Amino acid sequence: MTLNWAFMAISSSSKHAIVIFVALILLSNRANCDDSLHANKGNTCLESERRALIAIKSDMYDPGEWLSSWTGYDCCKWRGVACDNVTGYVTRLDLHYPDEYNPWVEIIFVYDYEYNPWVSIGASKVNPSLFELKHLRYLDLSFNNFSYSHVPHMIASLVRLEYLNLSNAFFYGLIPPVLGNLSHIQHLDLGNCYTFPSTLFSNNLSWLSNLNSLQYLDMSCVNLSKATNWLHQINLIPTLQVLLLRHASLPCVPPSLPTFNLTSLTRLDLSGYEWNISASMLRWLSHASNLEHLDLSGCLGLFDAEALSVALGALHNLRKLVLVETQIAGEFSTILKNVSRMLQYLDLRWNFLLSGEISTILSILPRRLEFLNLDNNNIYGRIPEMLGNYTSLRHLSMFYTQITGDIPRTIGKLIHLEYLDLSGNDITGEIPSNVGNLTNLEVLYLSRTNITGSIPESLGNVVYLKFLDLSENKITGEIPNTLGSLEKMLQLDLHANLLTGQIPTTIGRIFNLSYLDVSENHLTGEIPITIDRISNLSYLDVSENYLIGEIPKTFGRLCNLWMLDLSLNNIIGELANLLDGLSNCPQGAALSYLRIADNNLSGIIPSNLGLLAQLEELDLSSNSLQGHFRAMFQDYTNSNPCHDNNLQCAMAPMGSYRPKDKILITAKGSTYEYIRILSLVTSIDLSHNNLSGEIPNELMMLRDLHFLSLSNNHLTGTIPENIAVLTELFSLDLSMNNLTGTIPSNLSALNFLSHLNLSFNNLSGRIPTGNQFLTFDDPAIYAGNKDLCGWPLPECPSDEAQRGPLHARDDDDGNGSKLEKVLDYAFIAMGFIIGFWAYWGAMIMKKSIRIALFQMADRIYDWIYVQLAVKFGR
Repeated sequence: MTLNWAFMAISSSSKHAIVIFVALILLSNRANCDDSLHANKGNTCLESERRALIAIKSDMYDPGEWLSSWTGYDCCKWRGVACDNVTGYVTRLDLHYPDEYNPWVEIIFVYDYEYNPWVSIGASKVNPSLFELKHLRYLDLSFNNFSYSHVPHMIASLVRLEYLNLSNAFFYGLIPPVLGNLSHIQHLDLGNCYTFPSTLFSNNLSWLSNLNSLQYLDMSCVNLSKATNWLHQINLIPTLQVLLLRHASLPCVPPSLPTFNLTSLTRLDLSGYEWNISASMLRWLSHASNLEHLDLSGCLGLFDAEALSVALGALHNLRKLVLVETQIAGEFSTILKNVSRMLQYLDLRWNFLLSGEISTILSILPRRLEFLNLDNNNIYGRIPEMLGNYTSLRHLSMFYTQITGDIPRTIGKLIHLEYLDLSGNDITGEIPSNVGNLTNLEVLYLSRTNITGSIPESLGNVVYLKFLDLSENKITGEIPNTLGSLEKMLQLDLHANLLTGQIPTTIGRIFNLSYLDVSENHLTGEIPITIDRISNLSYLDVSENYLIGEIPKTFGRLCNLWMLDLSLNNIIGELANLLDGLSNCPQGAALSYLRIADNNLSGIIPSNLGLLAQLEELDLSSNSLQGHFRAMFQDYTNSNPCHDNNLQCAMAPMGSYRPKDKILITAKGSTYEYIRILSLVTSIDLSHNNLSGEIPNELMMLRDLHFLSLSNNHLTGTIPENIAVLTELFSLDLSMNNLTGTIPSNLSALNFLSHLNLSFNNLSGRIPTGNQFLTFDDPAIYAGNKDLCGWPLPECPSDEAQRGPLHARDDDDGNGSKLEKVLDYAFIAMGFIIGFWAYWGAMIMKKSIRIALFQMADRIYDWIYVQLAVKFGR
């Protein structure tokens, strides 16, 4: 009775609490039952964590379905997931984006972070379910695109974390100091070098002092410019082994330095430090007795060479030293005289204030050296025979120094060498035949030296060679057949030598080759048809040789070819052989640059030239091509009714064309003629051929055209009135044709036009005045057009008739129109200045214009011809 009364005396609120408590117990048992149920099925994954992982996956960008294994009940077997063998808890989650990408190419940087940048990967989000994985010890979210969201503060709740990598994941803002709660963290990577300017920052690093187990810290490219006490705060982490702070905008270190406490430090990267690394700071670093890797590259302040030498002498365990582009003055020997005998890696590129003789430098360095880079330094002397003693070398580069003499034969002893670059030096003599002993070599650059002799047959033994550049030397003899054995070769550059003989047919065995340049030699014979086997070939230059024969029909199989230069040879046949094959490429032809100038091509310009939708530069000059000029634009005819002759209709995909293709549609009776627009072309050179017909109006649709030469043909008709729509044009040559009519006055609106040649046609009427025409003051521009008149040619008859006696008296007195002449000259000068700087400004800003500039050299012949014709015509 007493018990019942006591129970009834319990308050209503207490009853509710009991009910809730019982419900929680039941739910907990239900969850445990679920987990136990899956465990009974032979799985080790907890159901609650499996659901969390599924939610996390839903917010991750996964185009390649690299998370496709995330199915079924056992999440411990999913890619990137690992669990504790006893408890089944998820302890490891690796969600780093698996594909490498180049951020400097793929990212469009913006300064307003309210907008996401375009990146090569889609956006991801940090799903809140991540923080349900309370037993995580390893978390990697690097190289994803989190769209400049803030680093989640909730990461600090994962207190068991030992490894955390948030590098280059497009996070933005303040690094949350609550990360200091991760007391078990050993590896912390917050590097942020894939965005510019830096999007992560920290104003105070005091939170790091709580990370008592921290061994690895990377804050490269994080903005630490306001963390004034950074050195003192990092110095409080005695467990730190790796410290990477490159380009972190570190503040200047104060004169008073703390007692060195980083006794476990093995790797230190302070590259890009903007302040002077003082003698006191170097003395402080010298206490890092366990330091194995030191990088002080790109430090803007002046170094004390002696202080640096003393510090390096104290680092007895130093194995890797990187001092690229520093402000160190003096002799290499001063800095290196005390360097550790354990040194294996030395990178001293771009130190213009340092100098030294190569033999002296080598005599100081330890024999166990594996990597040596002395590019772009003031190093002189002959390469000594002692080089052969450095048998551990894997990388040797002395690009653009001042070394001289022969390559020593002892180089054949460097059997572990993988990379050798001696380009840009005054090296003489022949390539040693024992270079074939370097069977591990992958890169061999010996360009722009004075090497003579022939290419050693033994090079065929270097079967791992991927890059071979012997260009711009004085090498003679034939291209060895043995080069066909180098099946791993990606790039072969032999241009600007004195090579003779034929291009070997064995070249077709180098299946992986993507770049082949044998131009500017004395090669003869035909282009081998075996080249078509090199399906990856993207760059082929055989220009300026003595090659004969036709363009191989098999060239059409080279669907990856984007640059083809066959100019200045004796090639015959028709261009159609090439285009007929390329038309079968499944993704369309990739050609962007097609140069076949100064050959003996004949026939008409193929009607399917328009299939080259990626074309940027076309040079067919100085051949014997015939036919109507309009034909090059006509590549596809269809009666498909497109009722509106307008831009929307022009942009519509037709036939087999891809949606991005631009197609011009013109009415022709009751049918429609579809004409491909070569919308990417910036340069067209069809001079010195036998083209006939009129200049087609369709040409004016090439709005990005910078260079157009149609000289030395048989073109008729008038200069199109709408030529002024080519607003990017800076060179126009229509000389030596049969053009009639007047010069369109709207040509004066082409502000970038700096080169014009209309000589030796049948043009008539008054030369336009004003704007750009004020800069075209050379009569040779208009010579050979007997019915042209006006400045700078003699005045038109109508002008003389309108001049009255008053004007004649003024001319006799010499005072009548002085003001007008002054104004004329002023306008001419202004027009020249505007045109000159507009032209050169465009040259600097736009690569395609720079490329077209070199085509101007071909116009010198026409100019000389005109000058002589004018001179002797008088």
